[in-house]
Amino acid sequence: MRTTTNVLSLGPGEWTDAVRHALAPTGKNGFWGVNNIWDLCALPQPVSVDVAVFHHSFARNGLRDAAEYIRRRWPNAVILVDGEQVEQLDDPLYDDTTRSGISLEDLVSMIEASAAAKSG
Repeated sequence: MRTTTNVLSLGPGEWTDAVRHALAPTGKNGFWGVNNIWDLCALPQPVSVDVAVFHHSFARNGLRDAAEYIRRRWPNAVILVDGEQVEQLDDPLYDDTTRSGISLEDLVSMIEASAAAKSG
């Protein structure tokens, strides 16, 4: 059974850094952070993603394209959308949502639960 969870955070740098630090204590996670679709598409080919998390401030005009890209490149990845942005997406483009302003502890729990459900 795989013990590492590869997380992709899509949002502002401060939030991405906070998520990275909140996940760090477990030492079991790979982590990539991007703040726009161009950075997402520029990730190296070997990058693997288990859980992708969109921040509520991710550009609305790039949200659909980014979610579609993630579904094509990492078809088994769980996509979590933070906040009301989910209204911009069709159901197959995301797996779960959070309330806007979710605490980092709750978000980390949700990431861990999503990864466990995916692998299990």
